[in-house]
Amino acid sequence: MKSCRRISWRNRIVARVLALALVAWWAALSAESSDAQVYPARPIHIVVAEPGTQSDAMGRAIVPTLTRMLGQPIVIDNQGGAGGTIAAQRVAQARADGYTLLIGGVNNIVLATLVRSKLSYAPATDLLPLGGIARVPYGIAITGKIPANDLTEFFAYARAHPGELSFGSSGTGSSSQLAIELLKARIGFDMLHVPYRGTTSALPDLIGGRIQVMASDLSLLLPQAKAGRIRLVAVTGAKRAEASPETPTVAEEGLPGYAIEPWYGLFAPAGIPKDVEDVLARALGDALQSEEVIRQLLAQGYEPFPLSGDALRAFAVEETTKYSSLIDVAGLRNSQ
Repeated sequence: MKSCRRISWRNRIVARVLALALVAWWAALSAESSDAQVYPARPIHIVVAEPGTQSDAMGRAIVPTLTRMLGQPIVIDNQGGAGGTIAAQRVAQARADGYTLLIGGVNNIVLATLVRSKLSYAPATDLLPLGGIARVPYGIAITGKIPANDLTEFFAYARAHPGELSFGSSGTGSSSQLAIELLKARIGFDMLHVPYRGTTSALPDLIGGRIQVMASDLSLLLPQAKAGRIRLVAVTGAKRAEASPETPTVAEEGLPGYAIEPWYGLFAPAGIPKDVEDVLARALGDALQSEEVIRQLLAQGYEPFPLSGDALRAFAVEETTKYSSLIDVAGLRNSQ
C-alpha cells in the first residue's frame, strides 16, 4: 500500500512538472507568434560607427521619422573601429528577428571583402539589404601649412618631397584611404598613411599641418575650407558636387576615370522573416520620401539614395567589381 502511495505521489509531481513545462512552452510560442504578427513589438537597435561619423549622422537623420512610422523607439548603437567592420560583424551575427539593424556602406560591405584577408562575416550572404539611404560627396583637402593652392600644385610639391608627407583616413581599407592611395599610384609619389578612428578625428591634425592631405565628406571639409584653415582642392565624384560647384573633380584635374563615391544603406541579418523585411523596407522607402528626412540629409551635405533592397544588392555587386580593379591599382588587395 505504501509503495502504491509513493508511486501515485511521484506521478502527481511528474504530471505537475509536465503541465508547467507545457504552459511555459505555449506562452513562449504565443509570444513569438504575437511578435511576428505585430512587428515591431519592442525597441529596434540600429548599429552605426562612432559618434560624428557619416553612418551615425544618417542614422540620426532617419530615426525620428522611422520611429513614427514603426510605432516603436529606435536606439542608435555606436560601434566604432576597423573601418566599420566591427559594427557589421555585430549585426551579421545578431538574431535574425528585425530588432538589430546596420547602417553600412561601401567600407564594410564592399571594400572590406577586398582588402581584408580574414573577415568574420560575408556581406553578400550574412547581411540583407533593405534599401539605400544616401551618397556622400567626398572632397580632397590639403593643409594650409604647405605652399599649394590646387591639386596640380600639391602633386608637384609631393613629388618634390618624397617620404616627407602623410595623409589621414578613417581607417585602413576605408574609402578615404583608397581615395588618396589611388592618387599616389597614378601620379607616382610617396606618402605615409595615418589611419584614425574617423576623419573627424583626423581633421585637427590636417588643420595643424601634422598631416598634409585627407579625403573626407564635404560636410566636414567645407566649413574649415571657408574659414581658411584648409584648402579644398578637388571632389572625388564623377561630377562636381552641388554643395561646392566651384570645386573641380579629380578627373578634371588630370586623372580621367577617377571616381570615389561613398554610399550607405540599411541592412538586417540575413534570414529575417519576409513580413518583417517588407515592413522595414517599406518604412525606409517612405522615410526617404519625406521632406523632413530629405532636408536633414541635404543639410549635412548628403545626397538621398533611395534604392530598394534588391536594387541595393545589385548595386553592391557592381561596386565590388568596380573597386576590385581600383584596389589592385592602389596595391591594397588583401593588405590586412
